[in-house]
This record gives sequence, C-alpha cells and structure tokens, in this order.
Amino acid sequence: MQKSISTLIRLFPVFLLSSCLLLPAQVTLGEPLARITVDAGDYIRVDTPVSVDLSGVPFGLPDDKPSLVEIKGNRRVPVPVQLEPGSPPRLWWILSGETPVGARRVYELSRSSASVSEEPGVQAVKDDSILVLRKGKQQILQYNHAIVPAPEGQSKLYDRGGFIHPLWSPSGSVLTNIHPKDHYHHIGIWMPWTKTKFEGKAVDFWNLKSGQGTVRFNRFLSTPSGAVYGGFQAEQDHVALQTSSGEKVVLKEVWDVRVYNVGGPDKGYWIWDFVSSQRCVADSPLLLEKYRYGGFGFRATGDWKGETAAYLTSEGKTRKDGHATRARWCDTAGVSDGKWKGITFFSNPQNFRHPEAMRIWPGFDQEVFFNWAPEQTGDFEMKPGRDHKFRYRMFVHEGKIDMDKTEQLWNDYAHPPKIEIETADSGDAVMLYGGADFSHWTTGSDKKIGWARVGNAMKIVPGSGSIMTKQDFTDFRMHIEFKTPQLPPNVRGQGRGNSGVYIQRRYEVQILDSFGMEPKYNECGSLYRFRPPDQNVCRMPGRWQSYDIIFHAAKFDGNERVKNAHITVWHNGVLIHNNVALENKTGAGRPEGPLPGPILLQEHGNEGWFRNIWIEPL
Repeated sequence: MQKSISTLIRLFPVFLLSSCLLLPAQVTLGEPLARITVDAGDYIRVDTPVSVDLSGVPFGLPDDKPSLVEIKGNRRVPVPVQLEPGSPPRLWWILSGETPVGARRVYELSRSSASVSEEPGVQAVKDDSILVLRKGKQQILQYNHAIVPAPEGQSKLYDRGGFIHPLWSPSGSVLTNIHPKDHYHHIGIWMPWTKTKFEGKAVDFWNLKSGQGTVRFNRFLSTPSGAVYGGFQAEQDHVALQTSSGEKVVLKEVWDVRVYNVGGPDKGYWIWDFVSSQRCVADSPLLLEKYRYGGFGFRATGDWKGETAAYLTSEGKTRKDGHATRARWCDTAGVSDGKWKGITFFSNPQNFRHPEAMRIWPGFDQEVFFNWAPEQTGDFEMKPGRDHKFRYRMFVHEGKIDMDKTEQLWNDYAHPPKIEIETADSGDAVMLYGGADFSHWTTGSDKKIGWARVGNAMKIVPGSGSIMTKQDFTDFRMHIEFKTPQLPPNVRGQGRGNSGVYIQRRYEVQILDSFGMEPKYNECGSLYRFRPPDQNVCRMPGRWQSYDIIFHAAKFDGNERVKNAHITVWHNGVLIHNNVALENKTGAGRPEGPLPGPILLQEHGNEGWFRNIWIEPL
C-alpha cells in the first residue's frame, strides 16, 4: 500500500457565520482523511463559520460525501458540513457556540456513506426571471437575472437586470427599493462604475439615461444550496454602448453571493457575503476617474426618511458628517412596518483603498442611499487581463445596532481564526503532484523533465515535451487543477493554452482557453474530437480550474474488447460528461488494449499550469 499523501499544514481565512443548522443523519464513516485544528486567536468567536482548503487531501469530488466530527474528550460530535468543489475544493462548517480567545478546537474529516443533512438549510430557487435565496419558507434576497423593465413612460435605457431586490429583513420587511422617482437608475443592490473613460470616450455604467453604458446578466456559474450556505455565482457584462465599433464588453464581472444558515426571525438577523470579481476583457484599459460615487450601491426602501432613518459608521460618523469619510463599516437603518431595522455593510480589509470612502446622502429629508466609493480618493485603472476583487459582508438586523456587538462582528470577519489541517494515511490514493517535486512523473524516455516548478504548481515549458505518470492505472477517481495563460487577442483557436489530460494515454480531456465559446468537440472540457461537454463552464484565462474524473477502463477478453471504457467528468464542479461510453481512443491517443496505462499531461506548444493532482484506484 503506497503512502503518498504527505502531511500538510496550511493556514486559511475563514468567514463569519452563526448556528441554527440541520442535525446530521445516521451515516457510515470511513477512516479519517484529515485532522483539522481551529485556533480562535485573539478574538472571541460566536457561531463562526470556517472554511478550509482541501489541497493534498484525496477528497473533494462533487459526489463525495463528507463527514466531520468534533473531538470533545472521549466524544465525537457530528458537525453539519458543506463541500464546495472546485480549484481547490473547500470544506465549510460552523464553530458552534462560543469559542474563547486562544481556544483550539479539533475535528476529524472522513468519507461518509450518506449526506450529513436531510435537507439544505439555505436554498437557491431559480426560474427564468429570478433567483431567490431562502431558509425554509423565509425569503432572504432575490437576484433578478432577467431584464426588469423601466417604469411606464420612462426611457427603455432604464431596463436592467443583474441586481438584488428585494432584500428582506428577518421579520419579512422589504429593505430595498428600485426605480425611485428621484433616481430611476437606482436598483436595490448593484455595482456599476460612474465616471470612466474607455478608448478615449466617457462611459457611464451607472447613470443609464446617458446611453453610454449598462450592465447585463450573462449566465449562472453555480447555484448551491446546503446546510451551511446557499448562494449563486452570476457572470455579468459591463458594456460600453457607443464605441467606434458599436457595443463592446469592457468588464467581465462575477458576483459570488452567499447567505449563511444563521439567524432568522427568532434571532433577528441574517448574514450574507458579496464578492465581485472584475476583469477588463477589452484590448484597452478602463480608466476610473475620481468621482463622488460609483461601485457597490444600496438604495433603501422609501420608508426610511427623516427621523425614521439613520447612518452610523465605524468611526462614529452619522448622516450629518459621514459623506466622503472612510470607514471599516457603515450601518444604515430605518423604520419599516413600525419597527427599526437595518443593514450593516462591512468592507473587507483586503479591499482596494480600505478603509473605503463612502457616499452618504446628508439631507435630512432625503431617503437612504449608501455607496462604497473607492474612486472618491483618486483615479485608478483596470488594465486588460488583470483581476480586481471587492469583498463585502452584510449584517441584516432587526432593531438598532449595538456598537460593541458590531465591532465583535467586524473582528470576526476581518481577523478570522487560523486553521491547521494534517492529512492522515491516504490508503491507496496517490498525490501525483503536491508542489514538491516530479517524483511520480517521467518523460517516457531518458530525457529529463523540462517543466518548471512555480510555487506549488508545475508549469509547461513550450517545446519540452509531455510528461506522464510512472505508474499505470485502470479504474480510478482523479482530481486535477489547471490554468491557461492570458494571451493576446490575435492568438486564436487551438493556440490558446492548448493542453490535455490523457487517460491511459488513450482518451483526452481537452484543456484550452474556451472562455465564452460554444461547447464543441475540440474546446475545453471536450473528449477531444469525440464529444463536446454538455455545457461550457470554462473560466477566464489566468484563473484556476478543475477536472474531477471517474474512469472505468475498457474490458477485454484476450485482445477483444467486450465492454467500452466509461468516463464521468466535472469541470469546475459542474457535470459535463455523465458516465459516457468511450467507443475508441480519442484524437492522438494510443490504441485501446487490455493493459493499463499512465496519465499523460500534454505539452502542445503553449504555457499552462497544473497543481493539486491526486488519483485513487478503484
């Protein structure tokens, strides 16, 4: 039995959450895969969610069922968990109850025979127009992916999708507003830029009536439901409408929204996270010029006005003096349905220009509007191919906030606990590449491997040749992460980061920069020249992606094939080939035969990167 998974210790950020989870069902557990230790650090933790990277652990395929127990003396207490597949896979759970300063809590991860929760705690429910996140029958927020038309009699330029409204309080009051008469372009919670310049021309993505720009929903990347969180990843396009060549997509944006299984009407709060990842995908940069507003915006219900509305920032500023100041957090509140309710907006310390500048309407008779506005403090440029992330947390509450409690929430978000993960004996699983060396790989000849090690990844050096495993495999489960390069727009087709994962050197799962392309038999995720993926879920070049593969080899009687090989593939956690019969080799693969074969990673003249590769024979 080969013990190839080394012991790894890693530190990872985690995110605030509270309890109120479904109890685990009866399950059959396997041997422990890892021991996980959480250190509270310098802050008290109360019902805090934690999340850990599973790199190096032979676990995390989308059909894997995790089981987590907390070790409390001689007891092992089951803990509800949620697996987030991808690159890398992550495990989420709750530090239930209060964890004192400096305390350590220990858990064991195992593979389970059944799901740990009977039903998801937070559900994502989607139709052709909207996606609603809810806990039981209680609605929390609604994302409008279809176009919502402008009010009657107003310009069609106000037609817009890709925003959140309503946002509900725990008691069911609507806290957002859209198309108010003073600003028809205000739409609940949204995130466009205002004073920008692209290709030498002004483009305003915020003030829609200008006709210069807009933001459009493109597609959902994921819509998870689960015991720990429910949410969605939505891809949106920021479009310049009046360039010299007509409409042009300038920014590709992904919203990652997660509502945690906490709070509710009985506890009087919700907590949810919002992350916007933006990249300039045009040939020219987008210049964001200094301006008083633009970015993450919130328009409150029209009920919040005058004496029934209030602002309070982390620096003690209010409606009177808060505008154009900088803060770690800002609370907006007002009276709805006869009672005070509010939303505290937290800016992540990793954000650009944190603490961030804010746009707050100072007028006593004005309704409530709030905006994190990093461009208030000066120009900045989004260069082609560069990623920009904006991270925020929302604490939606009944009543008015307590300053000390809000600071506790802030510290839990801003200074997360530390996690150590130690892998156990992996059994038959083999860590083919964990970042240390090429000991499991060969060129297939006496030639030295010419690929490079960069951080914890291996990098293809063009012209150096393909590499393959020293070990041959028959039936197996496999996880592999890869990244394609950012190339100039004049590089097209099969020249954009071409590589592949060859199963037994016979069947190729294609790797290519196929972002935004139609799924075809030679694009990313295809079984090369045999079958296109069921859908294209390829990410932008330069972002890590994953394949999770289950393979059953062809069966032979002597040299006669009596049963086809079968393969199941998930791309970035999405099923793209479901138990597909392989009738022959694919593309340039070697002929089928009764003998097992290695895993080959193709060098095809382009750079590319691989990491976190493990395989487990079946």
